[in-house]
Amino acid sequence: MRLSLLLFTVALISVLSMAPLKYSFAGKNPNTLKAGIGYVWLSDYDSQGLMFYNSYSHAIGKRAGIGANFGLLNASRYDDTKQIYSIQNTFYMGSLDLMFEPLKNESVVFRLGAGPAIRHRAEINSNAEDGTVDGSVKHIRTSDVGFNGYIENDFNILKNGVAGGRVEYFYFTEGSPVFSIGLHIGFKF
Repeated sequence: MRLSLLLFTVALISVLSMAPLKYSFAGKNPNTLKAGIGYVWLSDYDSQGLMFYNSYSHAIGKRAGIGANFGLLNASRYDDTKQIYSIQNTFYMGSLDLMFEPLKNESVVFRLGAGPAIRHRAEINSNAEDGTVDGSVKHIRTSDVGFNGYIENDFNILKNGVAGGRVEYFYFTEGSPVFSIGLHIGFKF
């Protein structure tokens, strides 16, 4: 797993080193920095929670771009019978994205994106299905690689501001997939 973290870091540095490049066909403000919050649902054990994320994107053409996303997800499930949280998840997540904008004008942008993703997860599980009938807990600390895809829209606000929404799905080789619906705000520069 150390090799995948190293590859992810090298790819991230490569993307961010290309960010200052100015392409004449990329528009007046080719960079966008956004902060967002999303409601998440993890299909395993029906956990729900929030994901806070920051994203950076750089236009490399009239309708194409690259980007990087970083986030922190916290989800849990409360067991009413036991009166405890039977599942608690904390994920540190990141992804690199290629994006395409089928709709782009002066006031709105509709964007489709996909790319590789990585996460480090820390889970506490006291579910009976996992062999913890006695009330003991199972701790999981590991890293996973996977893939993400999203649909996003941005509305231009003020001079260089953007606000919008994002629907995103993360699939990983191990552990629970993540579905997120969120809102973000940011600026173009």
